[in-house]
Amino acid sequence: MAGITRRVALRNAGGVTLAASAAPLLVGVRTAFAAATGDEETMLGAVRLEQGLVIAYRTLAGSTALDAGAAALARHFGDQEQAHLDAVSKQLQTLGGVVPGEPAPDMVKAGRESLSALHTQEQLLAFAGALETNAIAAYYEAQQSLRRAEFLQTTAAIMANEGQHLALLREALHREPVPNAFETGQP
Repeated sequence: MAGITRRVALRNAGGVTLAASAAPLLVGVRTAFAAATGDEETMLGAVRLEQGLVIAYRTLAGSTALDAGAAALARHFGDQEQAHLDAVSKQLQTLGGVVPGEPAPDMVKAGRESLSALHTQEQLLAFAGALETNAIAAYYEAQQSLRRAEFLQTTAAIMANEGQHLALLREALHREPVPNAFETGQP
């Protein structure tokens, strides 16, 4: 996997200048599966990725910078990310893996720091778009290490849903919702 730099993470945010502190969470999402070599490690990476997305969307939904429509979108996406988390957690458990009870402390800290530096609806939605772009890239790359068909199906379905989120976020930002036929999370 090619390393992601702060510059690439910020560029993936959709052209909006984000605070430099936003990059750690983006990098964490993008690299969720970087060290995975098999199904159990990959599904653990998926759990950690989804935990981070749940936190991000719950935080976004509570932001006073979002109007009612954008807050509802963030709540809806948060609910879907929770469903993803439940699905990958269950699959990790079928492998005998242990589901972390809470997100990694560095992911929580990065999420809080990332979002605290953003103050407008446009910045927050662009940041969510960057999270989705990086989640798509992570799941796209995770497909290479998975061996069991049921895990491939689950992660492919989640990746497709992340693409739907990205299209709706672009639309909320008055951008073309589907500028490319295939989303891979690449800049």
